[in-house]
Formats: sequence, structure tokens, C-alpha cells
Amino acid sequence: MRSSRTALHRTAAHLAPAAAALLLLTGGLTACSTGHDVDPTASSTDPCAALAGYGTFPDGTTVTIATAFTGTEAERFDASLEQFEECTGIDVVQNGSDDLEAVLRQTLEEPGAGDDPEADPADATGAEQPPTGTLLPDLAVVPQPGLVSDLARADALVGMPDSVGANVELGWDRSWMEAGSVDGVLYAAPLMASVKSFVWYSPVAFAQAGYEVPTTWDELVALTARIAADNAADGDSTSADGDGEKAEDAQDSSAEERGTDAVVTPWCLGASDGDSTGWVVSDWLEDALLATGGVGAYDAWAGHAVALDDASAVGALDAVGDLLLADGHVPGGGVQAVNTTVEEAGAQLLDGSCYMLHASSGYENLLPEGAEVVAVGGAAGSGTAATQATATPTYAVTGGVVSAFLVPGVADDDAGAPVIVGGDFLVQLSAGASAAGEGAGGADADAVAAVMTYLSSAEWAQARVDLGGVATANRSVDASRMRSDVARRATVLLQSRQSVIRFDASDSMPSGVGTDALWGALTQWTRGELDSKEALAQAEAAWPQ
Repeated sequence: MRSSRTALHRTAAHLAPAAAALLLLTGGLTACSTGHDVDPTASSTDPCAALAGYGTFPDGTTVTIATAFTGTEAERFDASLEQFEECTGIDVVQNGSDDLEAVLRQTLEEPGAGDDPEADPADATGAEQPPTGTLLPDLAVVPQPGLVSDLARADALVGMPDSVGANVELGWDRSWMEAGSVDGVLYAAPLMASVKSFVWYSPVAFAQAGYEVPTTWDELVALTARIAADNAADGDSTSADGDGEKAEDAQDSSAEERGTDAVVTPWCLGASDGDSTGWVVSDWLEDALLATGGVGAYDAWAGHAVALDDASAVGALDAVGDLLLADGHVPGGGVQAVNTTVEEAGAQLLDGSCYMLHASSGYENLLPEGAEVVAVGGAAGSGTAATQATATPTYAVTGGVVSAFLVPGVADDDAGAPVIVGGDFLVQLSAGASAAGEGAGGADADAVAAVMTYLSSAEWAQARVDLGGVATANRSVDASRMRSDVARRATVLLQSRQSVIRFDASDSMPSGVGTDALWGALTQWTRGELDSKEALAQAEAAWPQ
């Protein structure tokens, strides 16, 4: 699962593979000031009083942290730490890299690369190597428990201090602590969370066309078929109710802007994401399996109690294909979807190219600038505006208004439909430490501990959600303060002990399977190169024996 993605230029591509990968984690690190003045915890008379317990540090104390955050998401993360930095004197330097997970996986494949003090400073091609002992950041934010497990078993991580464990135990359900633990040791602290089982849509576009939010999987299938028929290329079909003519007029107007041959589709699909292409389709597969097979089938597949190409998963992937890959169901079909980014798919939703987009609660970080997030069925002027910069215009079919409903599926008698969740986990890297008492990047150990403790605290969680664009499962956070209806609903759902949640399966699998073989196979499936059985069998073959 990825909450956001943008392209990253590879500044170290000329270096030896492992050295270049490590350099990406620290190269070009600079402190970022966003101008936000966020202080949700301190008193009005002394803003640093509430942070006194973290200590104060001398000028020049720096802690580095690698994340997969870019754009607005990275800016808000920096803003959430401004008061802490001012009060403690610690400069928390973030490097947002879209290649973070690939880089960390590469360090597993080439352990110790770049750390040998006897190594020749030039590689076989004569390229200068980065200095040893300074390549790794002190901390990283990892979005996949499976990768956390792989890193921990490779001795690449340091266990979390007791102060962090206490914060997690206080604020989070035990399942989140277990997701960050390996052999009973907490290696990763949850920072943020998301509900992945959302379908984004425009209430304005639905109202114009006479469509209603589906409440069962069968209704979702029927709605998909109806939208495809209503918007067929010949333009002869209209909605079954009296609003069909109005919807058609709006869609025709939007089509003139995009080109006379444009056809409005039921779904948008953007699967392109560099080395991580395919995760969007794995999210679809997992939601379809949970929605059509229930928690029993999902748990068996996610835990590898059955093979990845089990009939239940094959059937779920076929169901996804029926929704997305039939003619006229996504702009340009499956081949074009593999060449469309997650961000471009959001722009398509806003410009009226499609009616629905499957994405997590955090997707609003990637929406075009000016998009307004409202409650389900809400009207313009009742929500919050996105701030992601883009030049994409908004057309009348949506009015720039979006919301999200949960993927309908098999309901639990007590708790409603189960949902898939994901999260971002804080880890401390161990490799590359240059001296005892220092972090991986040579930082003061007490400063590193202070940053970890603050990031795992309820105070930081509240500060971050107040800035917008994210949800949390931390029960100490006041969800009523959140501006976004989607993020607020996601947080309430995540905080509730009655909710039936399941972690993203591909994120929890061994990283060579879930975020490599499975994503690659599903990319081929989307292009039409493999059928459902072949794609999942290819992923199954990669499972460690």
C-alpha cells in the first residue's frame, strides 16, 4: 500500500547500486520550513512547557529521517515538527523519496554495502563512492510491516525504546503493536493510518446522473454496468430516471473540453508508480477478496494458509477484471492504466473522465488543487479544499466536489463490513552507526530517542491530523477537530474497538513477494498479458520455501 506517490529523479544513478541506493536516503537533506504555526499541546503563555520533558539540545543537533512523503504530505510532516524543533533545538531533517521502499529492499540484497572502511573509494567504473559511515539516516518511515519484518530479521533495525512502546500501548490497539513487532520485540511504531477500502466519487456528478451510492457488492457491479451503458461511445443511452438528459448535457460539455471522442467511464485507474507499479491493483484485489469472500477467505490468503493462486483469490481478481477491464470501464483500458499515475487518475476523476476511483482515505493529499472534500452526498461549499498544486482544470460534471464511500461487501452481524487498513511505521536503522551512542547517521542517541518518542506521542498525532490529509488509529486523538469528512470518518472507524479491520495483505507479506512479485504479476495482468490464475501463480512461485 502506498498513501502517495510522485516521481523522484535519481541523483545517484551513476554510483554503484547499493551505494547509490543508500545515498538516496540522505542525499540533499535540508531542513524544510513551511510557515505553519502548529502548537496543539502547549499553553498560550509558554508554548514549550508541554515539550520540556524531551529536553534541550545544543545548536547543530540534527536527526535525519527518510520517508516516502512528497509534496503536500511532506510539507505537512515537516510542519508537524516545527514546535518540537523550536523547543528542543533538534533539527529534524526529512528526505522524502518515492523510492524509499526499493532502496531499503536493496540494502537487504546487498548487506553492508558502502560500510567497509577498507573499501576502495571508487567502484569498478571509477565513480566516487560516498563517505563510509554517513550513508544511512537515523530513522525511516516504512509503510509496510512485511518490510519491517525483513529488515529486523536482517539486523538492520534497532528495537524501539521503552518510551515509544509505552506511547504505542497507550494510544493504539494491540494489533498495531503486533504489526510492528518481530519475535516479541517492537521494531516499528505506528505513526499514521489509513482506511484503504474507500471509493472516491463526486456527489455532484452522481446527483446529475441519478446514481446512488451502492450498499452491496452486487449494487456496485450493477452501478458499474449502468454507468458504462449510460456513457457508451454512441451517446444514445440516458439514465433510467428523469435526470439522464441533464447528466448527458454536463458530460457532453466536459467531453468537449477533453476532446470529442472522450467517453466517460465508470472507473479511473492509475497503476503507474515506477518500481512500485502494481500496488493499486493489489489494493483492488484485496478489497474484492474481503468484500466477496469475507474475513475467513481473506485471512487464509493473507496468511498463506492457502496458496496465492487459490480459487478464492482467482475469483476475486476475475471480479476486479469485470469491474475495471471490460471495454469502456477505465479511460484507455488496462494498457493505458499501467501508464497512468495515481495523481493523474485523481485529475481524471475531477475533470469528469470517470465516476469512481478506488483509493485510501489519505488520497485527498493527491487531489488536484481546489478539489473540495465533502460528506457522502454533500454539496459544494460544505467541505475542505485540497491544496495539492496542479494545473488540471475542473469541469462542470463534478463541480470540483468529491467524497468517498466504503467498498460494500460481506457485512459482519455486529460490526458492519470489514475494511482493509494500512499505516506508516517509524523505525530506527542500525547499519552504518559510526560510533557507540550515535544513530545510524551519527546523531546524538538521546536526540534520536526524543524524536522517536515525540513522533509516537498523542501530542504529535493530534498536531499532524490537525494539519489535514491523514487519519489515525490513535485513540487519544480528538477526531472531531479534523476538517476533512473522509479523514474524520476513517479515524472514527480506526479508533473504534467494534470495527473489523484487516491489514493490507501485500504489505504484510515477505517484501520479495507482496511488494515485488505480486505487484509485477498484477501489472502484467492489467496489461492483459496474464490471466488471473497465471498472475497469482507467478506470485505464489516467489514465496520463500
